[in-house]
Amino acid sequence: MGTLFYAKGRRSPSAKGGEFFTGDGGGFGRVWGSMNLLHFFRPPPLDPMLQVVSGASIFRDCTRGELETLRLHLHERHFLEGEIVFDEGEEGEGMYVVITGKLKAVRKGMLKKKTLGEIFPGDSFGEMAMLGASPRVATVVATEPTTVLAMFRPELLRLAEGRPRLGYKIAMGVARVLESRMRQTADGHLEKSLTA
Repeated sequence: MGTLFYAKGRRSPSAKGGEFFTGDGGGFGRVWGSMNLLHFFRPPPLDPMLQVVSGASIFRDCTRGELETLRLHLHERHFLEGEIVFDEGEEGEGMYVVITGKLKAVRKGMLKKKTLGEIFPGDSFGEMAMLGASPRVATVVATEPTTVLAMFRPELLRLAEGRPRLGYKIAMGVARVLESRMRQTADGHLEKSLTA
């Protein structure tokens, strides 16, 4: 571990294995020895929720500073098993990232509800609402106690006004996720028609 020394004069070896760094010949110098300076300048670990958010496809291009800014605009919500996050047909206002727990997306069918898929930690859902007010295409329900972070469209617009680069990254992330889902849906329909 380094020790702080006061030294006058030139740079010279220290008995403790480091050196005096005296700059212009006066002031404080530091003896660092074999100490790893990066240890002192390494930022603290991300908040656990932001670690999950940083892994979500929508936010994968965001820097640490942008994620920390983003966190100020995300709202923590908790759902018990069986609780509905939103219903099919209702107007969408926001999107969500799952922090803990599990949910499922279901859609009304002719005779019964059809499960579209499960949603796990790190997954996002409800992104269409960020593009404009449109009806939800599915109902999302918690299948176990679940924590999500929500972001609502008005906040994204305010964020994009103040931090255009971050707003652009989020918009591109939303577009990327929606494009991927549309491609999966199209591939699924094509596969069904080819095997029918």
